[in-house]
Amino acid sequence: MADSSSLIGQNISHYRILEKVGGGGMGVVYKAEDTRLRRFVALKFLPDEVAQDSQAWARFQREAQAASALNHPNICTIYDIGESDGKTFIAMEFLQGTTLKHIMDKPLDLDQVLEIGIEIADALTAAHAGHVIHRDIKPANIFLTELGHAKVLDFGLAKIADPARTEAELATITLTQSGTVMGTLPYMSPEQVQGRGSDHRTDIFSLGVVIYEMVAGQRPFQGETAAELMSSILRDLPKPITELRVELPAALQSILGRCLSKDTNARFASAKELREAMDQLRRQIATDSGSASSSIAPAGASIAVLPFTNLSSDPENEFFADGITEEIINALAQIEDLHVAARTSAFSFKGKHVDLRVIGERLNVSTVLEGSVRKSGNRLRIMAQLINVADGYHLWSERYDRELKDIFEVQDEIARSIADRLKVSLKGGQQPSLRAGTDNLEAYQLYLKGRALLYRRGQDIRRAAECFERAVALAPDYASAWAGHADALNMLALYGFGRPEVTVPKGMEAARRAVTLDPSLAEAHCALACAHLFAWEWSEAEREFLQALELNPRYLQALAWYSLFYLLWVMGRFEESLNQAKKAVECDPLSGYANGMLAFSYAHGGKGAEAVAAATVAVKLEESYFGYWTLQAAYQASGEFEKAAEVGEIALAISGRHVFAMSALATTLADWGKVADVAAIYAELIARAARGYVSPVHLAVAASAAGEMEKAIAHSQEAYQIRDPMLMTARYWPDMERLRTDPRFNEILVRMGLK
Repeated sequence: MADSSSLIGQNISHYRILEKVGGGGMGVVYKAEDTRLRRFVALKFLPDEVAQDSQAWARFQREAQAASALNHPNICTIYDIGESDGKTFIAMEFLQGTTLKHIMDKPLDLDQVLEIGIEIADALTAAHAGHVIHRDIKPANIFLTELGHAKVLDFGLAKIADPARTEAELATITLTQSGTVMGTLPYMSPEQVQGRGSDHRTDIFSLGVVIYEMVAGQRPFQGETAAELMSSILRDLPKPITELRVELPAALQSILGRCLSKDTNARFASAKELREAMDQLRRQIATDSGSASSSIAPAGASIAVLPFTNLSSDPENEFFADGITEEIINALAQIEDLHVAARTSAFSFKGKHVDLRVIGERLNVSTVLEGSVRKSGNRLRIMAQLINVADGYHLWSERYDRELKDIFEVQDEIARSIADRLKVSLKGGQQPSLRAGTDNLEAYQLYLKGRALLYRRGQDIRRAAECFERAVALAPDYASAWAGHADALNMLALYGFGRPEVTVPKGMEAARRAVTLDPSLAEAHCALACAHLFAWEWSEAEREFLQALELNPRYLQALAWYSLFYLLWVMGRFEESLNQAKKAVECDPLSGYANGMLAFSYAHGGKGAEAVAAATVAVKLEESYFGYWTLQAAYQASGEFEKAAEVGEIALAISGRHVFAMSALATTLADWGKVADVAAIYAELIARAARGYVSPVHLAVAASAAGEMEKAIAHSQEAYQIRDPMLMTARYWPDMERLRTDPRFNEILVRMGLK
């Protein structure tokens, strides 16, 4: 390869080389500018032997293509691979921060170790799901951004290094043929050292070495020469971490013992399982650091219904098990004298093995209901047990072997048994009862699946809409299914997955049908409120929101939508919006969605620090696009545009470059003064609009951020013509501030009844 200094200022393909930022056995890395998209990238030039070896180059292309498909916030994104003037390169996401290697000059705090370890495990979970094994997890391949998030580097690259085996180079051997050594020697698994076949558990071993080194300040396996180090990896047991740092918990030693087992079958079965073990340890540490009084059960009867476990062979029955859980929660919520943990908070423990005392503390409950569901054909077995949090004593348990048609009766029996045990009931001596709404079991199961998919948001909204549509076709008088169908149609319009001229009227029709069928259903009135909102019928929207909240004051969706959509974005009643958002968090404290809504209320009300705090909680609870979007808005409201942009890039990646994230990032970059970057985002949106529907509101926001005001007004007028639901935000949404400086845009607000 040519002298590195000679490349500065040169153009390689459509990349302009700016400066050298690193180098090593896998090649030299430069900071470069993508002259097409006007963004910075990290450009890595690979060793000459790769370009000269046709098999190695073909193998590298296959591996890089697989790695580029990994869209995850804790994985460095690969943008491009190519060859120009005999130089083989890969273009990657440009990161600011440092590698883990550069901060490991002394042992790290356990909290930081667990935070980093969990994020690496998340990255590996995504990679392994995509059938990509890293094989070279080490501190130099773990990057820590300025916001403190970990990103794994070089997926797929370690397989193509020079296969020379000299004693001096054994520390960085990487080969891909069967029977040869792959990896970086100090972090290799025994199977790598022996050149045996390796799978995802190799990455788990290497991550165990990294975690051990982070907490101990030294590696678990030692040797003055490569041969001695290889022998140590194959034969030695690492010194227990609790001997090196006596203050560390025994649970950490247990985690490391499993990671570093010589026997692959004794290691964690998956990176996800390792992640859950670390998360459980982190939660236990947080609990232990609290006051002794925190473990005291709350006064009065209280319960959390944990997600019932699906024991059926069909994974589709996961939706059924979740639905049964939610239905029991809804039945118990009818009891005024019983505090019932909200669905989202209870479901935050799904699939996690957490001590019941921790659950009791975090959800502020004294009892927990656990259960399992096994469904086979028309037969059903449900196990349920009520447990006292303080001592683990089983207050009640029951097994139900029934036919599927008896599901509603079983759920009612469970709710009544709990009420009897906790000595609570409805006023007038009534008992909690599940309102099935239909006797069509297929429609009921489609409804449960639709609701579960709708909670996931994003592209799953389409699948939810399909489930609800099939449910109402099977059971035309099923009010809950019509309400769900209305919610899905409304969200398709809001997210830009369907043209509003089609979806908004259908959503209104479905919501009206739901209210007609069951006027006492809070979900139906909330769906109708949203439909009125998207039709720009402001007073009717508020009336329905208030009706929904009167029927169910703890209904999270009504609290959140009334707070954000109506009070904040439409009316600008900031204090009222904040109060509703706080109620949502009080009702569902472990909901990332509720905390995100609170962050928006703070941000739009000019309370930047509070917004950042709430959004940070939202991200920790749910590392979703929505969480990072709220954190971006919070940083932007605080004037921290660089941080907002970095978080915005994460939101963009998680969302699959959704138009919401793109227009939000365009505004952030414009506020930061990155004009060229904003123009690139707008150009991408225009290109996408040429191929299919893109919300004109987001086109208008991006155009105004790019300084293209004439185009922005044209997009705004189109949004008005088709009644784009996002235009309801036109009066107070900060991203539309530039648009509001133009009198023509304000004329639109007048026609909408917003001025």
